[in-house]
Amino acid sequence: MENGKLNGKKTYEYVFDYFSDQILTGKLKLNDKLETEREIAEKLGVSRNSIREVMHMLEITGLIECLQGSGNYVRCDPVEYMLKSVNMVMALMQVDFMEIFDLRTGYEYTALRLATSAATPEELEEMHQILLKMDQPMSVKESAKLDIEFHHKLMDASHNRTLILFSSMLYDLMDQFIENFRGRILMNRMRAELLRRAHWAIYNGLVEKDLEAAMKGFDKHFRIVEDQLKKITQKEPEQDVPQ
Repeated sequence: MENGKLNGKKTYEYVFDYFSDQILTGKLKLNDKLETEREIAEKLGVSRNSIREVMHMLEITGLIECLQGSGNYVRCDPVEYMLKSVNMVMALMQVDFMEIFDLRTGYEYTALRLATSAATPEELEEMHQILLKMDQPMSVKESAKLDIEFHHKLMDASHNRTLILFSSMLYDLMDQFIENFRGRILMNRMRAELLRRAHWAIYNGLVEKDLEAAMKGFDKHFRIVEDQLKKITQKEPEQDVPQ
């Protein structure tokens, strides 16, 4: 090793690549205990300080957990871990709201296609109960919360873990970029009623395993949301959404 470099890489990069390879090749799995700093340092031929530096970085990013007196473990809240990185990348790329919305739309259409055949009776009943609650008089804040819950249940019903992970990340990004976005949509009574009907159309399509009918409900839903998003981002005056 010369000038803090190993195989042409800085020492911390070399150590980080080691951990990445261990995870990507499946040698390290979730909740596995890592070797001690001394063991890793001897294996890689680097100082314990270099190992400790990378460990600290991985702990900050949420990839490992260091338990005093017990050791270091692979831990990961996937959504939290990815959000930290993706938020910064999107900020640097200056990704706008519509790009996030377009991606979210694609995810949900895929989830709907999968859920049409994969949703269990229990999941459909949970969605049904959410819609019944949404039909009751309540505040915009409460209605927006149930709206989020409905879409999360739909994603869960796809039974695709990767899809659920990435869609959850996008929900959080939308909420961070536009505070109370759903609330703004639901404040307009006509728009709220059209969304209510669209949600029921999606649900009924799932119950009947009628993908075409469910897709029609989704098309109406996303046209309403897209229209409002454009008004917010372009600061246009609001108008009622035509039926």
